[in-house]
Amino acid sequence: MVLTRSRSNANAQGTAVAPTTPTPKAAPKRKNSNKNTPAPVSKVAKTDSVTDIAEAKETSSTVEPTKPEDKATPPALAAPTTATIPAPVEVASLPVAAPTVAASEEPTVHNASGHATLHPYDVVVSDIEGTTTPIVFVKENLFPYVTSKLPEFLKQNWASEEMKAAIEALRVQAAKDITDGLAEATPIAIESTEVSADKVQQDVIACIGWQMKADRKIGALKAFQGYMWKEGYTNGDLKGEIYPDVIPAFDQWKAEGKKLYIYSSGSIAAQKLLFGCSQSGDLLHYFAGHYDTTIGQKVDAESYSKIAKDIGLEPSKILFLSDNIHEIVAAKKAGLQAVVTDRPGNAPLTADEHASNIVVKSFSDIPKPVSP
Repeated sequence: MVLTRSRSNANAQGTAVAPTTPTPKAAPKRKNSNKNTPAPVSKVAKTDSVTDIAEAKETSSTVEPTKPEDKATPPALAAPTTATIPAPVEVASLPVAAPTVAASEEPTVHNASGHATLHPYDVVVSDIEGTTTPIVFVKENLFPYVTSKLPEFLKQNWASEEMKAAIEALRVQAAKDITDGLAEATPIAIESTEVSADKVQQDVIACIGWQMKADRKIGALKAFQGYMWKEGYTNGDLKGEIYPDVIPAFDQWKAEGKKLYIYSSGSIAAQKLLFGCSQSGDLLHYFAGHYDTTIGQKVDAESYSKIAKDIGLEPSKILFLSDNIHEIVAAKKAGLQAVVTDRPGNAPLTADEHASNIVVKSFSDIPKPVSP
């Protein structure tokens, strides 16, 4: 519906010191049977890798001193097979990277190259459900409020002009759905001398019921939900829930001179109720404006082009935030920059979706923009 980095590896330096080899007693010179053994090194040699250092250590540490009884060895005896003792090698200190420690949690920022690619932007447009607000709040608080209180709400407000207008919008949508061949669509009768108010109310309940079960993002439905939620927020039954990382991000963006907007499938009235009556107080002062599906469906690129035009900015100067990958694709197609919010309970992303988008678990993880 509506509106989370890295470790540095410390460099370690290691100095390899060749072990001191005991000076052997004098012995008759003998030919070395190992012709491939390199000649003793007489000057300081630098190795070009940590592996060379280790090998130098191993070679010098395995050499055994000549035994005293070798002095009496008759000339007729064959020379023993002994490796030539290399001179001590002085090794320069080489920087060795500390081993990489695996992160305890998957990185929260991803894209095709593994680096953030946001460029400077002047406006942030945010979704609500799954982005600024937990999905469970919508599904376990807002939606049940409508379905459980709908019959009573209809009876109490049946004569009001606002109710009549809301039902007429549902009736027009129902007729369109029937024409479009939607099997679940049900008509809403018009009250008359032959049709009772109870019959019309049952039609309204059935119409709203199937659409909510399908989680439709239709203006008439969203407007009616907002109409009901207004009562719940007003009497204190409902309080908008906002993720704790959202307000600090809002403060930062405002301090940087960026403007904030909301674009949600929920009606503008419902958006203002959620942020105006939130658990953190009235947050409406953060926003420069609101958009809902009256400007277009959120999965259509044209909707984002219209928003950019209405704001008066090039699309590339706008950052869009949403949990819905289809909305992200549409926004990017229109030229907006976009970040996917991967909150608890949100729809899982595929490996390709992770690789081709910037994905964050918190607003605090949104990468800082870098100049092209």
